[in-house]
Amino acid sequence: MKKNKNLQENSTQNFILKGFNSVQIGVYILLGAYLINSSLQGFIAEENPMGMMSIQIIETICFFIIFLVLVFSAVAIFFSSRRSARKANIKVWNKVSKQHFLKFLLIGLPGIFFLTILKNIGINYLTPFFLFYLGFVLAMLNSKKKKQYYLLAAISVLLAVIVYIIPTYWYSSLLIIGGSFFVYGIIVRK
Repeated sequence: MKKNKNLQENSTQNFILKGFNSVQIGVYILLGAYLINSSLQGFIAEENPMGMMSIQIIETICFFIIFLVLVFSAVAIFFSSRRSARKANIKVWNKVSKQHFLKFLLIGLPGIFFLTILKNIGINYLTPFFLFYLGFVLAMLNSKKKKQYYLLAAISVLLAVIVYIIPTYWYSSLLIIGGSFFVYGIIVRK
């Protein structure tokens, strides 16, 4: 790709959830939930090779899957925003984008820290915390005050409450939130 040195300054937020990057995030959440569920079911089954692993190894595998979902989701938003900014002939990093990225880091890093602490307190609280925190992050990073962001945040918080009440609903709730991101990406393209 040819480097354009004459990019224009812009003052709009570049890193936004829309279109294909939301579809990608939905697919990552769906795939991550499926892999975690398969790992846990493989651990329970005697004929599966994962049944021979210790619970600490399965836990590490599950947290690695969660880490990959988070990293791939952030990378999807970055590259999608970079591609659309280059097409519009504007700079990707501006003052607003840097502030939004810093806000994302300041909100996201404590969530990862609390998630690792929470795994030692109670495993049944991981999914409700993740869903609640996802709703919180979506609401806090909604710089354009879009109703669809708030709807995704509300769905996430509602699912967190349901999973807190019914802990066995964790897999279905992750499928629902992944599907919500997928549908959001198909409906909201701009």
